This record gives sequence, structure tokens and C-alpha cells, in this order.
Amino acid sequence: MSGFKIAAAQVASIRGDVARNIETHAAAIMTAAVHGVSVLIFPELSLIGYEPDLAADLAITPDDARLNPLAALAGRHQMSIVVGASLRNGRALPGLGAILFNADGTTRTYHKMHLGGREPTYFAPGSAPLMFDMHGQTIGLAICADASEQSHPQGYVMSGSSIYAAGVFLNAEWYRTDAPRLAAYAAAFQMVVVMANHATSVGTYTSVGRSAAWSPDGTLLAEAAGPESCLVIATRHRRKWSGEVVLC
Repeated sequence: MSGFKIAAAQVASIRGDVARNIETHAAAIMTAAVHGVSVLIFPELSLIGYEPDLAADLAITPDDARLNPLAALAGRHQMSIVVGASLRNGRALPGLGAILFNADGTTRTYHKMHLGGREPTYFAPGSAPLMFDMHGQTIGLAICADASEQSHPQGYVMSGSSIYAAGVFLNAEWYRTDAPRLAAYAAAFQMVVVMANHATSVGTYTSVGRSAAWSPDGTLLAEAAGPESCLVIATRHRRKWSGEVVLC
């Protein structure tokens, strides 16, 4: 579709401060709306910060009243919005998840399928992928270490996805491995890949930022310079993709 825009929202999260983080999300959504973004992807665990030790206490469901402003913005701006959250799932450990707010007021959830590092101590893995359509594009969702398994993006491609959208938390060390791998998936599977990393956050870990988007031939479309708060926007116009970075 001409003019379709998907963006990575590189935002700063404050450890455990859900209310403040929701305000940050809302501000980024409004900036994205000004730039005509149709799909906005936030980083891994963006609502609480990448703080696995807080996951059990701060786990939520999509109908949590604190999320109402984000749902309202999705409807007002006719935007699909994906935020990172610890999700209640009826199990002993919460899911390391994402909540999709649709423009029609409905919500869906995705639970990270491939946990990394010490995450199995704090989270239960998910078992099902999540795809959704927006303006003629089909987006498959990923969360960070999901992309460590080639079968994850490959499964989306085989199911018809044209975009692989990953919310991540990457420090400098992890970035050196993960970013080239995502670029390689873009080329190998001929799909757009969007990666949303954290901006400079107040918490336990230090994000390198550098959120990025790659075209279906693996070419870098746009990349944040560092951990600044910004949007990395990929635009499809007349079957060609371009990218830009907008500060927010």
C-alpha cells in the first residue's frame, strides 16, 4: 500500500514505574500519529522496563484500566500499537509478552516463545505466534530472543507475513549478535524487519539503543544513532521502502 508506515518506538522506561511509562508511550504514539504511522512497535517489557525480577508483581492483563489511554489513542489515530508487558496467564510464572491494541478497540496478546538467559526463572514461554494485518501488510510479532531461532521468522514468512517486528532489549554486547542476525533474516526471507530497542532507561541494565529497520533485501533503511528517544520509521511507497529517524 502506498504510504504505509511502520515504526519502532525507541523510548525510555523507568524501572517498575508503569504509570510514568504509559505516559511516555502516549507521547510517542502522538508523535507517530503526526508522522502518519500505521503500526507502532515498542520495546520488550516497555511498560515495566527490562526488569525480570519485577515481572510477577507487575504482571497485567490487556483490560487493565491503566492501559485505557493507549487503547483510546489506537482508536483515535487508527493505529495498531504493540507494547511490551509482563502478562498474567493463569500459570505460576507470567508470560514475557506484548499487547496489541487494534484500531477497532480490540486487543490481542503474544507471549515470547523462546526465552533467553535467565528469563526461564521469571517467565513461562509462549507457544503460539501472532500475526495481524494493517493496510495490506501482514506483521509477525517477535520478542528479542525469539529471533535466535531461525524457525521463528521463517514460520511467519511461510504463513504470509511481509514484516517481522521485534521488540527487544539489547545492550552493546547483545546488539553485536542480534542486529546482524535480523538484517540477515530480512535478506533471506525477503521481508521488512523492524527492531525496537529501549532508549536510555532508568533501571538495572544499559540499553545501546540503535533501533533499526531493514528492507526486504537486507539493506538498512534507518537506524537510531544511539539510545536517544526517537521513532525509526519505515515507509512503503509505490512498492519501495525508505526509512527515517524522528526524535521524540
